[in-house]
Amino acid sequence: MKEFLEILLIAIGLSMDSLTVSLAAASTCKRKNLFVFIRFAFTLGFIQAGFAIAGWAAGTELGKYLAEFDHWIAFGLLLIIGGKMLYEGIVHKEHEEKPEINMNSFFVVTGLGIATSIDAAAVGVSLSFVGLNIWISAAIIFIVTMAFSYFGLVSGNVIRKKIRRFPVEIIGGLFLIAIGVKTLIEHLVNGC
Repeated sequence: MKEFLEILLIAIGLSMDSLTVSLAAASTCKRKNLFVFIRFAFTLGFIQAGFAIAGWAAGTELGKYLAEFDHWIAFGLLLIIGGKMLYEGIVHKEHEEKPEINMNSFFVVTGLGIATSIDAAAVGVSLSFVGLNIWISAAIIFIVTMAFSYFGLVSGNVIRKKIRRFPVEIIGGLFLIAIGVKTLIEHLVNGC
């Protein structure tokens, strides 16, 4: 039971960035339905669990190498996607289509999944040291991340419907950039 609780807390911690990204995505995207939500949440959960398994399999050598630049990858991906949303939200004209995170784009969703899952690789390395079962851990990480992502999507959809004139694309872009900056600062300050 103690092992399950430890893994559950790790999974919740890892899923916070996915929750925020899902909230931003759903609050800006118009073309979505239940299938799109499930596919988006599944992809984020799958990538998160996959990175944890990859970190566990790689062990210490690759984990040390990855730790040197993982924060820069996450920062870059989130800066590009968030910066594009922010720019388009600021310069968008009233008659033009509002910018959005394209939840139907394989590359956008995969990029967001990778950007929010890089820390899971480091967690996977640590799981190999403490002796926690990686398959149970990955399953819990997958389920929790998918659930939190889905909750973020539903919440973002409600925000979009309630606040039609609010510049959600600007807020969503700022959220993504903030996650990237937070990741970069944490790694630079803590030396992770």
